[in-house]
This record gives sequence, C-alpha cells and structure tokens, in this order.
Amino acid sequence: MLEHLITHDHDLRMVPTDRNELATAVGRLHGELRALPEGTDPARARLLTRWIGIGHLCLGHHEEARTFLRQSLDLATETGNTRAVLATGLNLADAHRYAGDVRTADALYRSALDTARTRHPELLDFALQHTGKHLMERGDLTQARTHLQEALRLRIAKGDSELIESTQAALDRVELLLDRP
Repeated sequence: MLEHLITHDHDLRMVPTDRNELATAVGRLHGELRALPEGTDPARARLLTRWIGIGHLCLGHHEEARTFLRQSLDLATETGNTRAVLATGLNLADAHRYAGDVRTADALYRSALDTARTRHPELLDFALQHTGKHLMERGDLTQARTHLQEALRLRIAKGDSELIESTQAALDRVELLLDRP
C-alpha cells in the first residue's frame, strides 16, 4: 500500500523515500478510513489503520503511529486474524522502539515471536528480523546476531532474495558493531 514510499536508513529504520509524498499518501488513507460506510468489513479498516500507522511511524509521528497501530491490532484481535495480530504487533513494537519505549517493545516482540513459533511458523523469519533489529539497537549484539542468523536461514529456505538481502544487511550491521572496540 505504501511500500514504494518507504526505505531504510543507515540504522535500518523505516523512513520515507519522499517525505511529502508519504505524508500525502497517509492523508489519502485517513480520508478513505473516514469515508468507510457503517458495517464495512473490519478487515478493510484494519488494513487502513495499519498502513496509516506505518506511514506515521516512517514520518516520525510516534504517538499517531502507536494510536493507529493499536486500533489495527485491536481489529485483528476482534476478528481472530492471528496472522494480522502478529504482523501488526511487530509494527506496534517498532513504533514503541522508535519512540524509545524499550519495555513495551520487548513485550510486543516476545509475544510476536511466541505466536510465530507456535501458530505461524511461516512468519517466524519476520518476527526474528524485527526482534533482532530491536536487540541490536538495545546493544544486545550477541542475541541480535542469533536472531538474525536464524531469520537468514529461514529466508534462504524461502528463496526470497529481497528478504535475504534485508536480513543480510541487518546481520552485516550487527557484525560491524561487534567488531568495534
């Protein structure tokens, strides 16, 4: 939905490719959300609130990001969509991490990892990747490397070169940090 407007900075955080264009796109999604008729499938509102939250996260609007991602997570939970709960939980964890709320981020990442391991192993690589980046920022480089190596192994098995490249970049960053005196 907004993927083409998002990239990663040198710290591997999501940032806009074009700030004004992303802000405009987020505004359009806000309008679409407000215009949803009563009784609309909650999956559409969940998707819109998730992407609005991700957009705000990339723009550095942490409070708005958390608000919309929490709404999306609540909708996913209400509808019993555990895949969406996991994915949105990771985004919400990122929003807390970007805002410096390590404790809440930790809990959300742990929950996502548990859910991936027990219910959605096909999403485990995503949970490991996000958690690994969180651990890297926290300075727990050994655990970050372990998580990212497992994510890389899973992504190589999937054969998705874009995902492999993303994990390899995070792993390279951890290795660089480990090599620093």
